[in-house]
Amino acid sequence: MNARIAIIGAGVAGCGAARRAAELGAKNVVVIDKSTPASGSSGRSAGVFNAQTLRPLDIEIRVRERELLFRFERERGLPLARIGNLRFATQDADVGAFEHSLTFQRSLGASDAQILSRAEIKKLVPDLVIEDVTAALYGPNDGHLDGHLLCSAMVDEAREKGVRFLVNTQLKAYRKDGSVHILSTGGGEVEADIVINAAGAWAPQVGRILGHPVAVNPEVHEVVRVKLPRDLGYAVPMCNFYMPGQAAEGIYFRQDGPDSLIAGLHTYDSVPGLAVNDPDNFSPPDGDDNFLKVAQMVSDRLHVDDLGFRPGWFGLYPLSADGLFQVGPYKADPSVLVVAGLGGVGITSGVVLGALAAEWALLGKPVTVPQAEICLPDRPSLLPEAA
Repeated sequence: MNARIAIIGAGVAGCGAARRAAELGAKNVVVIDKSTPASGSSGRSAGVFNAQTLRPLDIEIRVRERELLFRFERERGLPLARIGNLRFATQDADVGAFEHSLTFQRSLGASDAQILSRAEIKKLVPDLVIEDVTAALYGPNDGHLDGHLLCSAMVDEAREKGVRFLVNTQLKAYRKDGSVHILSTGGGEVEADIVINAAGAWAPQVGRILGHPVAVNPEVHEVVRVKLPRDLGYAVPMCNFYMPGQAAEGIYFRQDGPDSLIAGLHTYDSVPGLAVNDPDNFSPPDGDDNFLKVAQMVSDRLHVDDLGFRPGWFGLYPLSADGLFQVGPYKADPSVLVVAGLGGVGITSGVVLGALAAEWALLGKPVTVPQAEICLPDRPSLLPEAA
């Protein structure tokens, strides 16, 4: 394939698009990033990967993602901390949703997940406070990883197949000459037949330069460090005390080191006061309300005396205006594509979402996850926000 492909952004999605394009036979692929791989949201996340969700589209993306992560572990030495992942149900309807998820996962070839009773949860994590919990969806091979190392593995694989990476290279301007896209960067001009906007929280800025708006609203979210007073004698799995799609924030926490956890609040909807207008120049929210809320919610769920809490870091959630990923070409110009709106699930979805963008570019359809056709960026639910 001789199409020249320019990918803007070297996070998980951009690197995922690059390696998949090369895998499909593209001979002229270049990735442009204003900094270095994983320097944005991909390197500031909690690093969690899991398949324990509910919507069939999300389950399939995550199952295929995990297959790739396991391959990177085998072939590239990517370190995966397989500490497990628990998603808790507090009502019978939730358990029914877990059963549907389990059935669909197994239809995709992922057979390791199971539904745990309250007694089984307590055996796995004795210090959890779960009197209100009915059951949990448990993935024993889920866990966490380092976003920088994940991107590094994909960069290595892509480079071996001829992909070029232009790092510390700012996109400054854009024009189109016939069918050729001309990207003006700090390092000169790059010509391409296909352009993929994979700029994460910066996708709206890149979209404005390209003339194809991206309806993504970046938000700042805090990861809190938790100091354990002693060795618990077991690793705390990723614990998700919220259901996919719920309106309210939910607490999560997981083991991070021998004597530490990380914790934070996850949300699927925009939270007032957390919007970021400029990802290059933003300040954390004023005050310590979020920090104190996380500390209290962890203490309520983990019965361990003398937990210590200290600030961790702030990351960016690039949320789609309608809550669904954006992947694929624009109707006005199918040679311009986007992969955006990964929210707080970039690590567990981004490699495959990037691959889907490459498949749209080179095959004209998503192959790895065919049902991802609903994620096209011109869908009506996004157009008012993108205008």
